[in-house]
Amino acid sequence: MNRAVAGIVANRIAVAEGAAANDAVWLAKAANDPIYSATMAGISRQMTGLNIASAIAGGALAIAGAPVWMTIAASLAITTLGALYFANTAAVSPGVPTANVKITADGKVSIQNAAPNTNISSYAPPANVPSTSPFNDAYVNAASAGMLVFKTAQCYATDSWCNLFPAFPAGITASSFPFYTAGGSVVVVGKQLSDADKFNGIWVSTINAATPPHTDGFPVIYLGAAWQQPSVPGQQARLVQSSMSTHWTNNNGVWTSTTTAPVVNASNMLGDPRYAPQTFNNLSDAVANMTDDTLKIPLSADQLAAVANASWQQAASDPNYHGQPYSASQPITAADVATWQQNQTNQLPTLGDMLTPASSPGTQTVPVSPTVTIVVPAPTPTPPPVPAIGTNVNVMNTPTVMVGNPVKVDVGADPGVADPSLEQTPDAASILSPLTSLLPELRSFQTPGHSADCPKPTFTVFGKSFVMDSHCTIAEQNRAALGAIMLVVWLIVSLFILLSA
Repeated sequence: MNRAVAGIVANRIAVAEGAAANDAVWLAKAANDPIYSATMAGISRQMTGLNIASAIAGGALAIAGAPVWMTIAASLAITTLGALYFANTAAVSPGVPTANVKITADGKVSIQNAAPNTNISSYAPPANVPSTSPFNDAYVNAASAGMLVFKTAQCYATDSWCNLFPAFPAGITASSFPFYTAGGSVVVVGKQLSDADKFNGIWVSTINAATPPHTDGFPVIYLGAAWQQPSVPGQQARLVQSSMSTHWTNNNGVWTSTTTAPVVNASNMLGDPRYAPQTFNNLSDAVANMTDDTLKIPLSADQLAAVANASWQQAASDPNYHGQPYSASQPITAADVATWQQNQTNQLPTLGDMLTPASSPGTQTVPVSPTVTIVVPAPTPTPPPVPAIGTNVNVMNTPTVMVGNPVKVDVGADPGVADPSLEQTPDAASILSPLTSLLPELRSFQTPGHSADCPKPTFTVFGKSFVMDSHCTIAEQNRAALGAIMLVVWLIVSLFILLSA
């Protein structure tokens, strides 16, 4: 930016003095030209004042509190409707993805990556497509309305309906577009958010037309589609649509309707989140999330002309300015920028240049010269670790200790102490013997035998003796089942005993 502003103004001075624009010979001698020097010094003094004021005030267009060229540009009042706009097209920068960046005066930033220009040279919508269902009719209506509808790999040869639609051209799929419908034998694609809005409206109107009158919830009133920004950092935006439903009431044969409050649901047409606008509340956060391609967006010729013109105009308004007079009737325009660009070494500054400081580190002076270079400090490399000073004097056994003069410690003559002897290691049987020999009397314990008979009570009535043994017969017949039941009962009892211990 420093060189661009100076170069454009220098061309005006050269022409005023009878030289040609971009005259390298004149520019080499210009340092000794008092008019040229006074002009550059005046612009530098004006930009330095703005830079210092921005550093003191901070401001919304500073990065981490430090002013950049964006801060100065805002101070020069060159914003359009309170914002600075940066747009890139393939014609301006071939190979750089198109994008639009909006930076408002209060520091809010919006980044919109433009959709790829997927070229469909010709498209013939299908004719005489039969109505098979309201859902299929929505695709037919979309094609009739001029939207791009193609059959997919899920359209089988036996499906006569979907085969009426054309296939994608070679090398193009639904994912080649930023907006598309999900799955199915046919798919609708779009390039702009308005395409998604259009299909959503067609879908709703088609379903409404196929729904019987007075069906609760219908007709649906479609309101529009929009990108919904994520509420959790790291998540992606999603495309949503808002609508209202109709609620019907029948009072003695008289139908009345009311509409519900607007609700937001997922859009019928999906959107690729890569092309959703990104919004940031401050310039620092926005810069941290800008890609290299975004930072390569060049300033427009009109923007650069506005910065150069305002810089020269404000410098010339200073009573102490003695440079080339500024002409309000002949301001710097995009034509001056085009002339400056005729020199192949002169490239338009980029958004990245606008987001860098206008002065070198350690100074607030903004140098203005066609040959000046602003030093951007490289990240400070991590210093190599400093070897620790060893405190172990036994350096003979610590080879990594850094010493100037090796030291050998004399510990005297070898005392001849023999290696210590170890007792015999016990085997597993010896280790477990104290446990296996506990309570030897339990080794010979046997459960005593037990036998029992079913009790058969008897009683005498009217001289006759009766024996009650039917229950014994029933129990004997169900011995196995009763045994299993009691086993479960005692297991549960034992479990309660263990758990209560």
